[in-house]
Amino acid sequence: EVKRARELGSYRLEVKLGEGGMGEVWRARHRLLARPAAIKLIRPSLAGSTRPEVSEEATRRFEREAQAIARLRSPHTVNLFDFGIAADGAFYYVMELLEGLDADSLVKRFGPVPSERVIHVLRQVCHSLSEAQSCGLIHRDIKPSNILVTMHDGVPVPKIIDFGIAKAINQQLTANTVYTSHGQMI
Repeated sequence: EVKRARELGSYRLEVKLGEGGMGEVWRARHRLLARPAAIKLIRPSLAGSTRPEVSEEATRRFEREAQAIARLRSPHTVNLFDFGIAADGAFYYVMELLEGLDADSLVKRFGPVPSERVIHVLRQVCHSLSEAQSCGLIHRDIKPSNILVTMHDGVPVPKIIDFGIAKAINQQLTANTVYTSHGQMI
């Protein structure tokens, strides 16, 4: 049962990397390709439900996040590989596994960052956000912990993560559509 619980589609969950309001993020490996990946999933218990199924609102929010990320191609936005529903009702999507530190942890661990490096990183962050806006999306949760800084050939390369509360700019909303409201925990 433990082995089966750690399998999700074609992926084997290896180590939990983090947990937040919308779900868990795991380091995983594709069973056939042996490619490492990161998997974000929402289990019913994380969606505030004791029922085996995830709430409709959590499902819609999670699906929107996966669709938003899938449309983006900036090298400074996390890449999405797959999306699905597990046998236990958990929703998941598979992303590239990023090695590095988020900007918040980077500053806490190493102290202030030189201004020229900050400018270099922020230009790349703006590239990702600009692309998202051109696709009709607003991230709405840009903060240091959602900017993961990886290294490529000794140069810092930031990647924007966590589009969980992204909003479509040109989205046609019905009178009953509410994505966030006062006092709601997201």
